[in-house]
Amino acid sequence: MEMALTLGTVFEQTKHKYQLKLLAGEQGLYRSLRWLYFSEDIGNADFLRGGELMVLTGFSLQGEDELESFLQMLISKNSCGVIINVGKYIFEDAIPQRVIDLCNEHEFPLITMPWKYHLSDILQEYSHQIFFRTHEQDRLNYIFQMLINDKKLLSKDDETRLITNQFDPNGRYCVAIISYQTKAKGKVLTTLSRDVLILAENHLNQSLDQVCVFSYKNQLVLLVHREEEKQIEEQMRTILNLCTASFPNDRFFCGIGSVLSGVEKLKESYGRACAALYCGIAKNKQQLKFDELGVLQLFFTCRDQAVLHEFTKILSPLEEYDSQCGSQLVETLKLYLQFNGSVNLVSDEMYCHRNTTNYRIKKIKALLQMDLDSREVLFELQMAFYVREYQLIVPPLA
Repeated sequence: MEMALTLGTVFEQTKHKYQLKLLAGEQGLYRSLRWLYFSEDIGNADFLRGGELMVLTGFSLQGEDELESFLQMLISKNSCGVIINVGKYIFEDAIPQRVIDLCNEHEFPLITMPWKYHLSDILQEYSHQIFFRTHEQDRLNYIFQMLINDKKLLSKDDETRLITNQFDPNGRYCVAIISYQTKAKGKVLTTLSRDVLILAENHLNQSLDQVCVFSYKNQLVLLVHREEEKQIEEQMRTILNLCTASFPNDRFFCGIGSVLSGVEKLKESYGRACAALYCGIAKNKQQLKFDELGVLQLFFTCRDQAVLHEFTKILSPLEEYDSQCGSQLVETLKLYLQFNGSVNLVSDEMYCHRNTTNYRIKKIKALLQMDLDSREVLFELQMAFYVREYQLIVPPLA
């Protein structure tokens, strides 16, 4: 069973019954069908939310130019397609080639239905399918949201629903998160959230069979089933590129969790996706995997965050001295560790004399009362710097 109801699915099921003909936009049949809308007033554009199948007769449209303008409006609003009831106000052979070309260019399905068929019949049939699929999708979203929050155990009914929709409770899952930040004046986050969701869903309808997509905590969560890590990375990168191209004034970041077995691991994969997302935003990397975080993975999975906070106190004497004297002991020690104790490389990096660096190292040893020739000491100091980096990304818990 498909996750989202696509226009192509209902078209194939009803094309013979209603003598539907696809005149243009065949490449867009993958679009998700979210709702039906009957209107012929271009002034009602603000009521469109994306994903609607528009049904019209042409009664209020005066000529070819108005039809073209109406379709351009539907395309700009990310509608999923249009059905024109032809034979009275609009005739199929009178639809101009430029309208056909417009729909093909934007992969916007243009479908005709003979006038002898009543709009009420097809509206009722499509509405029933939309209602059923929307209800099922909302229920699945609820189950997955509860699982990533660890707020409920999987009931027998929930397990049956997952299996019915081809989500194996014991299968492999990966959670990815896309964060969006709008800069456009007048645009609200909820509008961007809806637009990004539809864009991502339409793309995934063509590529991944088992994926659940939903908005959650001002982010887009993509829960992928039965796919390899490399394929997930490629799909997320494509979605980011589509978002950037479609919304150039907004910023997008993606964090990818680990591929783990069993729905009970969804919370873990979600937490790792959040960690990758936080690091990506901090480092200005548009897409980042949890597995790429290096030693920071340890800190994000540490249950007792207070331990990490205590660990950084090893650097406190240097921080206090720098604050009082305007010195650079913390930076000097960080570079000293980075360059494996090379005074020359530290001096070059900090644009100071070798003697200055030697004096700072001597001062560091005195303040910390530590032997910088000890590998164990150097390891502890390096870990303290890693924890400081982590804390700049996620503030330590009180």
